[in-house]
Amino acid sequence: MKTVYFTLVLLLLVVATLLSIAFTQHEKLENKTPSLEDLSGMALGMPIVLPPFDPDYHITETPDYSQSDCWISKPAWFSKEKKAVDVFWVYPTILSDSTSYLMDIHDTLLRQEAWWTLVSQASIFDGQANIYAPFYRQNNVNINPIMLTTARPIFELGQQDLIAAFSYFMKHFNRGERPIILAAHSQGSVRLVELSKAGELLTGSPELLSRLIAAYTIGYSITPSDIEVNPLIKISENASETGCFITYNSLSDAEGVERLAPTVLPGSYVVNPLNWKTDTAFASASENIEAVFFRHDDPTNPVKYPHFAAAQKKGNALVITQVSNQEELAATSVTFPEGVYHIYDYAIFYGNLKKNVGDRISAYHGKNRK
Repeated sequence: MKTVYFTLVLLLLVVATLLSIAFTQHEKLENKTPSLEDLSGMALGMPIVLPPFDPDYHITETPDYSQSDCWISKPAWFSKEKKAVDVFWVYPTILSDSTSYLMDIHDTLLRQEAWWTLVSQASIFDGQANIYAPFYRQNNVNINPIMLTTARPIFELGQQDLIAAFSYFMKHFNRGERPIILAAHSQGSVRLVELSKAGELLTGSPELLSRLIAAYTIGYSITPSDIEVNPLIKISENASETGCFITYNSLSDAEGVERLAPTVLPGSYVVNPLNWKTDTAFASASENIEAVFFRHDDPTNPVKYPHFAAAQKKGNALVITQVSNQEELAATSVTFPEGVYHIYDYAIFYGNLKKNVGDRISAYHGKNRK
């Protein structure tokens, strides 16, 4: 009987010890920034759960920005004339398979997807600025919901890439000779906002910020708490302001659609690209210069719609109404369901964005003319 008793006590002690260890490990993850080692063996992701994370296997090669193949080549038909402004472009999420945690920047298909963003989005800068766009180890769309929490160590690998790319860009391309526009969409905007909160890029000091024409961090949210972290982040309040950030997320006016939009956060600032105001003033479709939709089979001849849609800040997002050609705004993924116009954030307001780039460049040069 004593043997059974002592065996039971020993078993309970072992179980208690294991529970204590498990609780301690969980507590450590809760109370500190997790490391790549902490994530080893964890299957992460939603809605698709990726294979258990193996740092030795899933961490892809670090880019070397002294090599030209670590930078996206501009489309052949883009302007080759040197401009007095530089753009640093960070492309949106293009990695969405069921096995990879990080982009392999040498993957041919992914490189083509990154290149396409220069056509469909960053072309608003063509003819107005020199576009520099690094390949970087972005994370899979399936860990986007946890990239700033549990999967932060994986997200940070891409951040280190962008810090290195921007440093190389400043030293070897820009060389302090021209003012800069920061621009991105979706995950790219998340990254620019997080880097700016940390004082990287051009928000480390007022002197650095004076070189910023504007930051187009479209398709993600900036909130008052972000500005509390770094007060040098300033939201644009008019069409010609410089040294500021432009942010909005496009949605339909369907009831409850804001709850379905993963990039819309409570308290988000919204800059309306039809009137460049941050209030709830309605901007009619007549103020929409044109929407532009690029086709893969004929990228040099996009489809254009003047006065495509109206826009108004409602809640934490930019609500789109009076749409002239609704078929152009089809839902294409589970992540961004019907009524969440995330992938069209640039297309819907393409003409206004392009004009605004020119307006802010002119305003910047006007303020800084020697």
